[in-house]
Amino acid sequence: MPSLNAAMAQIAANSGDPADRSVYLTDARELSFFLWELFRVQDHFFGKPPSEQLTRAGVDAVLKDARAHATRLAESYQTSDRTPAHLRPDGSVAIPEAYYELWEEHKRDWFKLRKSQDTVLGAEGQSERLPHLVHQVIAEMFTGANPCFMTYAGFTPHASSLVSLRGTPKQKQVLLPPLESVEWDACFCATEADAGTDLVAVSMAGERLDGEICSVTGHKRFITAGMHDLTRNTVYIVLGRMRDAKTNSLSLSCFLVPRLWPEDDGRLVPNHVVCARVESKMGLNGCANTHLEFGKGGTTRGFLLGNQPNVALLQLSSLMRKARIGTGNTALAMASSAYLHSVRYARSRIQGAQLDQAPVPNARRVPIIEHADVQRMLLEMRAKVEGCRALVGRISFHAGKVQQDSLTMTGDNVRRGKDSLLLALYGPVAKAYISDEAWQIVTQAIQVHGAIGYLKDLPLEQYARDIKILSIWEGTNYIQAQDLVLSKLALGQPDSHVLRHFQDELRDFLVRADAFPELAEDTAALRAAVDDLLAMLEGVRALTEESGVVPVSQHFTRFLESFGDVMAGWGLLEAATVSVAALRALAADHPDHSFYTGKIKTAQYFIENILPRVHTKRLMLERFSRSYVKMNADEFGFAAQGAA
Repeated sequence: MPSLNAAMAQIAANSGDPADRSVYLTDARELSFFLWELFRVQDHFFGKPPSEQLTRAGVDAVLKDARAHATRLAESYQTSDRTPAHLRPDGSVAIPEAYYELWEEHKRDWFKLRKSQDTVLGAEGQSERLPHLVHQVIAEMFTGANPCFMTYAGFTPHASSLVSLRGTPKQKQVLLPPLESVEWDACFCATEADAGTDLVAVSMAGERLDGEICSVTGHKRFITAGMHDLTRNTVYIVLGRMRDAKTNSLSLSCFLVPRLWPEDDGRLVPNHVVCARVESKMGLNGCANTHLEFGKGGTTRGFLLGNQPNVALLQLSSLMRKARIGTGNTALAMASSAYLHSVRYARSRIQGAQLDQAPVPNARRVPIIEHADVQRMLLEMRAKVEGCRALVGRISFHAGKVQQDSLTMTGDNVRRGKDSLLLALYGPVAKAYISDEAWQIVTQAIQVHGAIGYLKDLPLEQYARDIKILSIWEGTNYIQAQDLVLSKLALGQPDSHVLRHFQDELRDFLVRADAFPELAEDTAALRAAVDDLLAMLEGVRALTEESGVVPVSQHFTRFLESFGDVMAGWGLLEAATVSVAALRALAADHPDHSFYTGKIKTAQYFIENILPRVHTKRLMLERFSRSYVKMNADEFGFAAQGAA
């Protein structure tokens, strides 16, 4: 049997292109299919506001540059994991050295795409705004290449949009110019030691000092990229409560707290925000995850966002939705690279004969990609990656349509309302479903690699550690399930507009899919899964009326998982219809023939092997009297035994 070192050498030898040896792998053909064939960006967005003059050549040029930048980002992915951020004795925070040069490059070349104007210089010199779907692909490449670095870069554009939309004239005057120029950055501060999911427990206190300026006092914990010296200053978007406010989740306020306070004469003076700790954690080690103290040794000043107290959840709803969708896209990005590493390795790793040839002396040893069980794992990874990408793509599509209609004098307000509702509906699914599936994908990738996947030579073990936090970030995945069932779908009330829009969109696609007899069985299976999903929602509503919401809540996560499976199946089947249509016009020896047949087989695999989970979860719900199990705390045994 070849040694592990020999196997690693074999991988390198089979990777003739230096780009193929990058830590981060991306499939340019797949992303091209996603943009130009599946979602047809050129048909839906070119020639319309805000992309009137944009061309495919212009977009392709930007994507080429983005891939080059992603390669640069990836160079420090593993080294930054091994030189983690930490607190220095003087109270400052050290971050990986490589980030400083990367920051200047990212700031110079890429923040211009993410500011509120989203402009890009196209191939013919035109200044245009890129469609959301293109932004999605660029974000996937950057976060997949170095998710840790992107924690420092990711939030500032969202903060700029928040201040622009919700800020007072004074707040816009003081904060927007340095945020837009990225002289300052921003981060979000919500979690406290006793206030994670439970927002009622938030104790950060604000008290008016002068007009819209308040003093802010308290602690925030697990603050991503909470302190560093990449920029001159950081604006903390702080969730808190005015001292005279009621103690409930509806009385929260949002404060804009600069780390250094900008005086009227332009000086930046200490604002008494102190980093008490940088957490030592499982993954994303180059990210300074901080415990911050506000009002330490003096008064910390902050602006009350919009000079409006007690409305933070309303003010922050769009920002939090974007952050949750971005979390899902980050999970997808790392999972996609893990899958591509697995394909590359499985093609090069020679191990064993085919099962039916095992007893034959001197039987040909084959690449493991020819073994049936390895193909099963690769198919499962590929189907989930492409299904999840299509889910995020559907969100980006609706976001693009909302933007398009809002910029058009004759915009379709009815359609904009529908797109906005669907955008909100799919948000919690993208965050929770993709982060959970990404964890499963990367563990499969390690399995395909065998012992090599467990080593630090390849990035797979780091992907696993980095991905795991994403099911916890931005609201745990159960909270996303609760939001989906109780808030977005209103427990399946029959007069729900968003539920009707969802059904209409999906059933319209199924009618179109009926035009492809080659996919008849797959279409029927997806239609049945939709029926199962809707039956589950009706079951949740009926059981809640009968037994109350607490016991039924054990099924909320299962419902969200089923919703995600249906969405992924929808995206994969739609890709299969595009592929069938393309094959009808291709010769059998065309270079793209295998690409399209692979698409069809991937959809078939998902629909036959993964989508049936929806029916299984429906059966669990129908057996509610048996599937719901309530335990007393001591029935779990450990504490009851008095174990030390």
